[in-house]
Amino acid sequence: MRAVARYAFFNARVALLAGRLLPRERLATLIDAPEEQEREVLGRVELDVEAARDPVALERALIALFLADLVALVRALTGPARDFFIYWGALRFEVSNLKAIIRGKLAGEPVSALREQLIDIRPYATLPLDELLDAEDIPELLRRLERTPYYADMARQARRIFEERRDLFALDAALDRRYYAGLSQRAQAIEGADGRHVRILVGSLIDRINLVWLLRYRFAYHLPPAEAYYLLIPASYRLSNRRLLALAELTSVEEIIARLPAPFTRLLANISTIPEVTDILRHWTWQLAEKMLKHGAFDLARGFAYLLLRDRELRRIRAVLKGKRLGIEPSLVRQVSGVETE
Repeated sequence: MRAVARYAFFNARVALLAGRLLPRERLATLIDAPEEQEREVLGRVELDVEAARDPVALERALIALFLADLVALVRALTGPARDFFIYWGALRFEVSNLKAIIRGKLAGEPVSALREQLIDIRPYATLPLDELLDAEDIPELLRRLERTPYYADMARQARRIFEERRDLFALDAALDRRYYAGLSQRAQAIEGADGRHVRILVGSLIDRINLVWLLRYRFAYHLPPAEAYYLLIPASYRLSNRRLLALAELTSVEEIIARLPAPFTRLLANISTIPEVTDILRHWTWQLAEKMLKHGAFDLARGFAYLLLRDRELRRIRAVLKGKRLGIEPSLVRQVSGVETE
């Protein structure tokens, strides 16, 4: 009853927002819909049909919709719970901004062009964008980033890797690795039963990412076992650090899958390609989120589940609209957007 009382306002907002999620069948109609019906479907998700006509405007509008939902939920939270939601919901866009600045500086792009690429995540922006844009080079940019509260640890590790290797791939991997490690730490900081179901969802995310990264690093990028393991997220859920280290030594996708614990052996039975693994585990996380949203306890996990599913919905809308604007065959749009099957 304590959790019910503590999160009553929060869950009321979750229920209101969740009621606006489009059924997959309704979203699928968007693929073949004429303009008037398209306007109706997009209106259900509060997306301006005019913004949907331009790729840049569409991207910004979708991010704005997601952040508006995040603001609505975060207002009902305090302490570690609030910190967790802001970190996952908003700071991942700041990591994208940071990567855009780094890539642009390496390519010699002017500051004005870089600013146009950045995502506006107010009111949760924490990056000192002006300082980063004015930095002379990448090491200086990362040194400036070390002075920020959210990114100090991430920046220190990223700077060390970049100074050792001067490799954009390794730098990107280091930033992603530290971001997800921070997400895990914030989930662990939500004590007791309040955070138990949140940690289940975060665990599914991190297990999925670590497994897919491991397969890509070993068999797509052909990295040696020690390096592939080092680039994984240092967080243990079903796939512990010790198990991941052992898996990194194996020599094929099939061999790794055969050595996985439950439920992965069941989920990935007869699977042999990395894209198949990625797709199945992504759907596994979504199924967990759907279950928690519909039938879960009256706690924080319902809000996290909603945001995961809202993010999926907005990504699918983006894929459908871009496919239509480019004149791509509807059957391919269905496949790429994920609205064809669950």
